[in-house]
Amino acid sequence: MTEAARVLSEAAAAATAGRAFVLATVIRAQGSTPRCAGAMMICLPTTDAAPDSTTPSHIIGTVGGGQFERLVLDDARRMLASGGWSQGDGRIERYVLGAESEQCCGGVVEVFLQLHRAAQRVLIFGAGHVSYELVKMLAPAPVHAVVVDDRADWNTEARFPGAQRVLSFDEGVAIARADAKAGGGFALVMTCCHQTDERLLRELLSDGGEPSFVGLIGSRSKRACLFGRLVASGIDESRVAKIRCPIGVGDTGKEPGTLAVSIAAQVLIETKRARDAAAGMTKRTSAALSEMSPSTEQTWQRSPTGA
Repeated sequence: MTEAARVLSEAAAAATAGRAFVLATVIRAQGSTPRCAGAMMICLPTTDAAPDSTTPSHIIGTVGGGQFERLVLDDARRMLASGGWSQGDGRIERYVLGAESEQCCGGVVEVFLQLHRAAQRVLIFGAGHVSYELVKMLAPAPVHAVVVDDRADWNTEARFPGAQRVLSFDEGVAIARADAKAGGGFALVMTCCHQTDERLLRELLSDGGEPSFVGLIGSRSKRACLFGRLVASGIDESRVAKIRCPIGVGDTGKEPGTLAVSIAAQVLIETKRARDAAAGMTKRTSAALSEMSPSTEQTWQRSPTGA
């Protein structure tokens, strides 16, 4: 496999898994440069990088190495951290190797940096008929669907191509709790059994760190019944009341496909609201950091012409 094929393959895998990354591509090389036009590299964020590290990501491929590549990685890190960039946005950066990276080759390299945002993870508990239709509708959306159901004959790759599948409800709850601790999380409870729904809701709400959005499929009578049982089990009524039931934006019908339309609309609205809120927070954080370190912000404002 060529280097370009490997980089593109890893980029496709990251996009499918819902991970954020920046794809850096050399689009122009003048004079003596370490790589020619077409060289590619992807930068994947890591959680174990040192706080003061200027290499913020797991690197696949290379655009030339050395101090020049460090500058590219630094710009990729800023793009990943900034709330001002949307999915697929990009910019061209011009690097003068002698002046900026102190490399003797002295050429000029232009690199196109394209951002791919991490997809919002949505846990769908239940692999039934509505879930089947819902996952199909969410396929082109910027969300990462995870289908959780212990029925191996229902929760299959053939029924849910491209979606992550988890064959343990306990594992699904653990994923939802991890997302909640990170300040987010989307859980849709849609199993084939009301008792299972109740157990899952109790576990999702049990430790005080419930996901930011919990939806329950069902009627108003089911809502009254299960909500009453949850409160009777000791869960605070104000927390139970946050569960969205019936889930969806309105009555679109009872067929699986029409139900899925309503649920998909609510998922898209809620996940976009979460992305917008996160972007706003990132912008405020970036503004505060720029006040503390103006030289850092100035570096990020490098113009495409290198001026």
